[in-house]
Amino acid sequence: MNPPFAIAFQPIVDVETGMTLAQEALVRGPQGQSAHSVLAAVPEAQRYLFDAEIRRGAMAEALRLGLPETPASLTLNIFPGCMGDPACCASRTVADAEAMGFPTDRLVFEISEMEPVEDPQALAATLAALQRRGLRIALDDVGTGHARIPLLLVWRPDGAKIAREVIMGLDQDPERLERVRQTLEQLRAFGMVPVVEGIETPGELAALRGLGVRAMQGFLFARPALGVLPVPVVPG
Repeated sequence: MNPPFAIAFQPIVDVETGMTLAQEALVRGPQGQSAHSVLAAVPEAQRYLFDAEIRRGAMAEALRLGLPETPASLTLNIFPGCMGDPACCASRTVADAEAMGFPTDRLVFEISEMEPVEDPQALAATLAALQRRGLRIALDDVGTGHARIPLLLVWRPDGAKIAREVIMGLDQDPERLERVRQTLEQLRAFGMVPVVEGIETPGELAALRGLGVRAMQGFLFARPALGVLPVPVVPG
């Protein structure tokens, strides 16, 4: 039996307007325990089905909290290996959304960096089919783990998220700042909307603003919250 879980939400904000662009759904324990502790209790053979269960729970909670009445999208994480499995793929999540009345045009599937991709070309075909249906695809944690820039050429997602490990302290590190600038330049050249996560300090915010980044996420704006759709605060 899979462990009980709850859904926390953390906003992605347009730092120029203060608008919440999306709420990312994050799994937590019933008392707010970490995602790691929840996922560690799931047997390996059940991981993908549990991943789909989390997405169903996230959509139900987002409906309960009234997310469709706001301008925000709902960002759902998905393992690459789920994509080809009819029992837990993105198409199954879309069918679940339709069954519960969640607007599918508000869904963003964020491809997790937590596992390698065995067949990038097959996944590219799956993602392209979803995009033709009007669904949006984002690549998580660009610059770390398995989420490498070359995959963008194969997958062509709509957006890409740069990880905190990449941007941390970039306002104090000219070499890191230049690497982030180059990564942003590549993403924009591919026609992708960059999102930067993990912003925790005003200095990081200012440096990223200087690089033209508008879509950001991090503790500086709002922490993940259970039972509410958190409203971000952008420091002046």
